[in-house]
Amino acid sequence: MADSSAAGKLPAASEGVAGYLSPYPYLDRLQEKMEERLAKKVPVKGRFCGFCYARLRESDTVCPFCQTDVAAAGTVEEIPQDVLRAYRTKQRTEARWVHTGAFFGLILASVLFLVLVLWGPGWLGHPALAFVVLIFGGYFFAQLFGTFLGAQIGYRRGARQRDALWTAWLAKREGRAA
Repeated sequence: MADSSAAGKLPAASEGVAGYLSPYPYLDRLQEKMEERLAKKVPVKGRFCGFCYARLRESDTVCPFCQTDVAAAGTVEEIPQDVLRAYRTKQRTEARWVHTGAFFGLILASVLFLVLVLWGPGWLGHPALAFVVLIFGGYFFAQLFGTFLGAQIGYRRGARQRDALWTAWLAKREGRAA
């Protein structure tokens, strides 16, 4: 196994989505590929980079994700479960924040609907207007709190957790305490 210094140094931090600076920018680029592997859309066995575990073609001499020399890092046949767990953690954390935010938006629209129907004066209390507020408000608030706000928070938290698990994996792989 190659260590991080022999495997092409740790790359400089880059700004990711939602303003999170990851010390491992190749992990963001690999997230989608690892999610395909987690969803069993690609074969389990293959030729993978010995440093970042990206899938390699037979002709690759440098990993296209982490820029590590394949001869120095070696290759593996299968991605370790601890590595996949790190990517799954980010995926689940982000999804939890998006879904929670969207449900909050739907609940907020429902409460607004009830307020209009029960206490709305005059034409504001008309059920047709309240129904329109429920439908369009539900969509708007679900997008606002789920897609925009929840995704931002979820991305940052999930990426931090993934990066911490990756750091622990690197330490374990190199035989030093995390």
